[in-house]
Amino acid sequence: MNRYHQPGNAKRRSGRIRLFLVVALLSPALVASEDISNKYSPDIGSHFYKWESDTAKIKTRCEVYVPAYSHIYLTEKGRALLAVTLSIRNVNAKAPLIISKIEYFDTKGEVVDKLINGTFGLAPMATASFVIEQKDARGGAGANFIVEWASETEGRHPIIETIMAGYVGTRGLSFSSRGVELDCTGSP
Repeated sequence: MNRYHQPGNAKRRSGRIRLFLVVALLSPALVASEDISNKYSPDIGSHFYKWESDTAKIKTRCEVYVPAYSHIYLTEKGRALLAVTLSIRNVNAKAPLIISKIEYFDTKGEVVDKLINGTFGLAPMATASFVIEQKDARGGAGANFIVEWASETEGRHPIIETIMAGYVGTRGLSFSSRGVELDCTGSP
């Protein structure tokens, strides 16, 4: 008799299936939020949460411009569509990052979408990712994000970048862009 047909294994498999179903059924309730555009945020969970705090404690506040490309030109008329991932990395090991705005702009400088509504905390050393699908070409070759963040401590600024990836036929394309601080108050 092989190991899959032994009497005890059927009970263990059944228990694992039940546990999987419970986790699968509860997971959407844990990560779903009216305040986060979940269509853009595949990794949102307990590390990215609604922030309820006194703004008087804020020591650093910054606005960051992050270049992005929802497509690039391969020829004068031919373009390749790209998926865009906005990655916000809290590199502070001791304090949360406070994120109050994430807006997505197109080539003309018009707001295409607001990715969050309200203020959110990002746990120490955690990352929040937001994805613009490859088929979404609204941003264009000059797309960008504006991210506003704050901290109750002085110290390390987050790493905010975009990663673009896509394919045309059998060719894969990928590259990244780092954010640039436009306005910052408080100590670096």
